[in-house]
Amino acid sequence: MAIVVGWGCHSQRQMEANGAIELNFWNGFSGPDGAEMEKLVKKFNLDNQGKIKVRMQIIPWGTYYDKVTLGLAYGGAPQVFVLHVNRFPEFASHGVLNTFDDLIKDSRFPFEDLAPKAWEAAHWEGKVQAIPLDVHPLGLYYNLDLFAKAGITRPPTTYKEFIEDAKKLTIDKDHDGTPDQWGFAFTWLHSNSLCFLNQFGADLLTPDLKQSGLSTPRAKEAMQRMKDIITAGVCPKPEGQDAWLGFQTGKVAMVLEGVYMVKGLESQEGLRFAGAPVPQFGPEKSVWAGTHMLTMPSSLDPKVRRAGWKFIQFLSANSIIWALGGQVPARKSVVQSPAFQALPVQSEFAKQVEYVHYEPKSIDYNLIATFGDSAFEAILNNSDTIDHALATASRRIDNRLQNK
Repeated sequence: MAIVVGWGCHSQRQMEANGAIELNFWNGFSGPDGAEMEKLVKKFNLDNQGKIKVRMQIIPWGTYYDKVTLGLAYGGAPQVFVLHVNRFPEFASHGVLNTFDDLIKDSRFPFEDLAPKAWEAAHWEGKVQAIPLDVHPLGLYYNLDLFAKAGITRPPTTYKEFIEDAKKLTIDKDHDGTPDQWGFAFTWLHSNSLCFLNQFGADLLTPDLKQSGLSTPRAKEAMQRMKDIITAGVCPKPEGQDAWLGFQTGKVAMVLEGVYMVKGLESQEGLRFAGAPVPQFGPEKSVWAGTHMLTMPSSLDPKVRRAGWKFIQFLSANSIIWALGGQVPARKSVVQSPAFQALPVQSEFAKQVEYVHYEPKSIDYNLIATFGDSAFEAILNNSDTIDHALATASRRIDNRLQNK
């Protein structure tokens, strides 16, 4: 990805029309979270009427990054936009993101109030090039009614408890050999598999980011643990399954999914559910997570840059509203507030923020992640062995890293 930031004077004139600086704000919040972000934008515009006006554009994530890249390369880029933490290195490495160090110092922005791992992830080559808005970890969703019927009074915290509970929750009502109700099901294999890898001390890449981390004994142990859950008869193979729909309709008792899915569950009629931290499947306390990073392009007029910074500060300070859309704010003070603690699922998932594990901070990550995903799918569907699938993924990853 080669990017040169382009800006036109016509755009600059538009941004200062009628005396107010106009900010285009791009994101991919097309779900329930988008409605909460719209509330934040509306509030900011009311508070800054006649001075700054934010125009939000929601672009589906499937095409979002292509449009951001084109905007940065050829002009028309937004003044404020969102990056996922796993895409941040790709853009930062090309020098297209603004730095925040002077803005933070001059405004006395309380960076110490940000979750440490999210704050660390916002740095590139010693400079702050983004402000983390949230931390959205994976967590355990479980069906309260199915738990009650099985006589289970609390969510599992260890692998042993998890298997015991899943067996009680797996029911073959018509005795045809295929459960009508599963104790557990894997949802998004990418996040689920990385979570298991991280709990076994493995990752897609080695710590130096120079080669695959999948051809290690720990990675193989993690994949074996995932397979063991399937062979225990409490979880279907992923192929042909819609695990999330199964959970929504009461046919799956437990799933691992992100906190951002909670709003969809709240609107599901007849579903009583709760959330909890991910059980300890492996020897290390770790959980997959993502973060939405607020960024600005490198080439901005000073007045527009200050306006963009004011908007970013506003979003950070008022992120309790963002939490309502199914998020855990990056601001520790917001997470500790009574308003946030009153959110039952978000507050449970937030207990994991200290030990979240982000995907490798590699500029090539977007190009190599699919190799791991293919291996995870083949292993769990029993279409390839653990050794062969991981070796194949490692060879592809290493070839990509060596020939970039």
